[in-house]
Amino acid sequence: MMRLRYLAPATVLALLGGGFYAWNTGQIGFGMRAAATTDPVSAAVAEAAAETVPVVVTPVKQGEVPVFLSGIGTVQAYNTIDIKAQVDGVIQRMNFKEGDDVKIGDPLVIIDPAPYQARVEQWQAAKQRAQAQLENAKTNLWRDQQLLQQNYATQKQVDADQARMNEYTADIAEDDAQINYAKTQLDFTIVKSPINGRTGIRHVDPGNLIRAADNTNIVTVVQLQPIYVIITVPAKDLAQAGSSPGLSDLKVFAYAQDGTTLLDRGRVVTVNNVVDPATGTIKLKADFPNERSKLWPGDFVDCRILVEQRRDGLTVPTAAVRHGPKGDFVWVIGDDGIAQPRGVRVRQTRGDVALLDRGVSADEKVVVEGQYHLRIGSRVKIVPELPGDDSETPSPQ
Repeated sequence: MMRLRYLAPATVLALLGGGFYAWNTGQIGFGMRAAATTDPVSAAVAEAAAETVPVVVTPVKQGEVPVFLSGIGTVQAYNTIDIKAQVDGVIQRMNFKEGDDVKIGDPLVIIDPAPYQARVEQWQAAKQRAQAQLENAKTNLWRDQQLLQQNYATQKQVDADQARMNEYTADIAEDDAQINYAKTQLDFTIVKSPINGRTGIRHVDPGNLIRAADNTNIVTVVQLQPIYVIITVPAKDLAQAGSSPGLSDLKVFAYAQDGTTLLDRGRVVTVNNVVDPATGTIKLKADFPNERSKLWPGDFVDCRILVEQRRDGLTVPTAAVRHGPKGDFVWVIGDDGIAQPRGVRVRQTRGDVALLDRGVSADEKVVVEGQYHLRIGSRVKIVPELPGDDSETPSPQ
């Protein structure tokens, strides 16, 4: 203790300064540790609020929006007829070219009519013979009836004359039936088109012998105007649209496979009454006029069925809709210039416009460019456009 009195003043000052440094260092370390234990979310919000992010925004629009139910359609001919011979014979002539448009009653194929014409004439001659016999029987009957009154003939003779007359009358009736049948067979030698349509590729050439029993298809005629389209749609989407089996008269738009070229407009004529349990889909049948012949049987088309005309629909550009772990959302900019994510439900996406069922209100501002740098609470700067595209797609914090 006695030695402390004699310490040099410089030594005392050095010891005091070292102690202050050690205490002050400890306080700084404690402050840093205390800051490290601060809530990370609050720190992130504070950091986001301090940063200004340039974004492009657009208002939520409200107006009349058509709601469509999309599905893949298979085009089917309104009627498909296989042209076949109903009589045997040699094909003399084809009165059509492959791909020709034909009308009801147009003669397409001519089969040799000679045998059938001869049969008609044969039965006509048989009828004439029966008619001559009938006239003779009538004369004999009249004579015998006169003689019977004078007792120069018997009742037996009169009855025999009456029976012969009845027999010849029946022969004439049979001949008429045979003539009608022969004429029908003769008519069958001219194969006519039963519908208005278009011919396909022929399967038999002129000069060939064709038999009705062979059931050979000479050519197929399909009716293209109007035409059917069988549309397959998810049954749950049909139920969501409020449609039901048997419902019809819904407008349908048929597009090419590029999804933009409109081929024709039609209407649903029926909704099938069963759901395919394997795929969960249901079929709809639509009728199209096909006046421009843009639809061809067997082709696939992109069909959109108008199920609703929403008068107060809320729409945003599809670029504004983001996809996060909890579903779809948009970045909404408040009046204070702060960005907040808002969950939405997309009813349909058509082109670059998304129809929303809920989540936003009319005239609210949503971000269409610059979302990739946004965080909850980010302060934004609204600009007309951004100089370049972002490459990251983070989800809302």
